[in-house]
Amino acid sequence: MNKTLTVIGITLHLGFQGYAMAAPVVLPAPSDLRKEAKLVQQKNKPLIVLFSLPDCSYCKEVRENYLAPLVRDVPAGDRALIREVSIVSASPLKGFNGEALTQAQLAARYKVKVAPTVVMLDNAGMPLAAPLVGAGMAGFYGAYLDNALAESRRALALRPAQDPAGDQQ
Repeated sequence: MNKTLTVIGITLHLGFQGYAMAAPVVLPAPSDLRKEAKLVQQKNKPLIVLFSLPDCSYCKEVRENYLAPLVRDVPAGDRALIREVSIVSASPLKGFNGEALTQAQLAARYKVKVAPTVVMLDNAGMPLAAPLVGAGMAGFYGAYLDNALAESRRALALRPAQDPAGDQQ
C-alpha cells in the first residue's frame, strides 16, 4: 500500500511539474495599428487579429492550435503578423488613423460579437477575407484558416498600396 501511494505521489508530482512547465501561448496585443499597418505593407502579409475573451476555451484552442504555429513553427522572416484583441478590454490603442480607441471599441468597429473571431486586415484596416467566427467548425478550422489566409494574400496582391489614412501610393 505504501509503495502504491509513493508511486502515485511521484507520478502526480512529475505530472504537475510537466504541466507547470508548459507556458501559455501569448499573442501580442496591438498598441498602435499604424505601426502594424507599416508591417503589413513592408511584408505584404495580412494582419491577423484574434478577437477573444478572457478565459475562453475556444479562444485558447484557436490561439494555441492554429495561430501560434504560424509564428512559432516558421522562420522569423516568414512569420505571420498576428495580434490579439479582447472584445471586452478597456486597454487603449491607436487606430489605423491614429485615433484613440479601446480594444473593445476596435472589436465593435469590426462588428465582432462572438469570441473567437479571426479577422484578416490590409494596411488600411480593411478586411481581406470573411471573418472566421467561432471555433467548432467540425474539425475543419485549419482548412478554413488556410483558405482565409490564401484569400487574404490574393486580395493583398491585387490591391494598390495604401497608406493607413487610405490614400493610394
